[in-house]
Amino acid sequence: MTFPALDRIEALARNLDGWQRQLADRMAELEQTSAEGVSDSGLVRVTAAADGKIVSTELNARAMRLDSYSLAEEFTAAANRAQEAAAALVRELVGEVIGDPGAGPRRSADHEGR
Repeated sequence: MTFPALDRIEALARNLDGWQRQLADRMAELEQTSAEGVSDSGLVRVTAAADGKIVSTELNARAMRLDSYSLAEEFTAAANRAQEAAAALVRELVGEVIGDPGAGPRRSADHEGR
C-alpha cells in the first residue's frame, strides 16, 4: 500500500539538502552584495549592505550649500532607498531558492534604488 502524503514528505526531505546548499550559496553571495540609494536631488548617494547596514556615503560638493535640515532629509531619503533596495535584493535571492514565482529574474550584484 502506498501513501501519497508520505511520498511527498520523503521527496521534500530529499530536496531540503539541496535547498540548504542553495540558501547557503545565496547567503554567501548576499554578504558580498550591496544596493544603492540616491536622494531626489542626486546630491547624496548611500550604499547599504544586504543586511541594511550603511557601508558608504557620497556627498556631492554642491550639497554643502544646503541648510542642515535639507541635507539631513537628503541623507535620510538616500539611506531609506538603499536599505529598501537591499531588502528587495534579499527577497529576490531567497525567493529564487524557495521557488517563489514572484522572485523574477536575477539582476546584477549592485542595485540602484531610486
